[in-house]
Amino acid sequence: MAIWLVKKVRGNPHLLLIVIGYLTLFMTAFFSNIPAVLIITPIVLILVRSLKLPYLPYLFILVMMANLGGAMTPISDPTTYYQAKTVGLGFMEVLSNSGLIVLLLSVITTIYSLIIFRKPLSKVKVKKSDVALYKPASALKNMRVLYRGTPILVLAIILMISKEYIFSKTGITLDNATIALGSAFFAMLLFHRKPHVVFKQLIDWEIIFFFMGLFVVVGALEFTQVIELLGRSLVTLSHGSDVVLAFLIATGSALLSTFIDNVPYNITMVGAIQAMQAAGISVYPLWWALNLGTSIGGAGSPIAAACNVIIFGQAEKEGYKTSFGHYLKLAMPIILINSLVTFGVLWWRYL
Repeated sequence: MAIWLVKKVRGNPHLLLIVIGYLTLFMTAFFSNIPAVLIITPIVLILVRSLKLPYLPYLFILVMMANLGGAMTPISDPTTYYQAKTVGLGFMEVLSNSGLIVLLLSVITTIYSLIIFRKPLSKVKVKKSDVALYKPASALKNMRVLYRGTPILVLAIILMISKEYIFSKTGITLDNATIALGSAFFAMLLFHRKPHVVFKQLIDWEIIFFFMGLFVVVGALEFTQVIELLGRSLVTLSHGSDVVLAFLIATGSALLSTFIDNVPYNITMVGAIQAMQAAGISVYPLWWALNLGTSIGGAGSPIAAACNVIIFGQAEKEGYKTSFGHYLKLAMPIILINSLVTFGVLWWRYL
């Protein structure tokens, strides 16, 4: 698909940046952002090297859109998944609330990227002969996997979208994890994968144990009442105002998630908001402020999210290095803009 899109834009560096951005956004929304960037990043690096493009604009838009896409659906990012699972937010509920705001933020982010990188992008002259060398069909290494795997993926997404409707009609409860594991098991049977190969090579045990450890830490914070204290502190600071709380969580989450990993921060804040809810405060807008704020802040630095580490790590292996300070200088303005726009939309829509 990426090669086909490159040919469609005829190697235009500005259009290519837009295409890579939105390809990343929608892939991360429906495939989970870590697998998505593992697929897209090598493609981007190949295009950068072969077409002699400046690497930073494309890495920048890749990081930005991967994190924004993580807020669109409850299957796209660990923070969104945990929040939706803990609070009980459905697929369509997340998509219709966070997803629409993400689309607005993606337009703002794309315009911002085109402005700050206008000089390096304008200097690029891509030869049509170089673009003609790319053959979309040559990228498909295993057509059997494509033809058999795509229907399974589409079915899984349809089930996730319609699980509330299925429950209302049949009383059958479908969980995102159940759907994903069921789809994976069916695919394993279909592709004749041996179970020991799947368990040893294809399951990301590091992420599983990472979440297990985080849940233990969060449980300890709840037991020692640290989370309850954090929730009370936010209420005190806002004087009980829903508007001030939404502002603090949307902008504060974006800024804090820039410098600390957004997963443990999000998990801690979910507990804090639940403590506010137990105190009788209306917290529905705060879930979207937290979800969007942490996803926006996740793009703020090379270490703020796991997908950023993957993107910059792969780029560095290819000789494309980006300093922490330089990236931070480019990212902070759009992080602030997006967090303020998010607060504005939440204020207009809910408060």
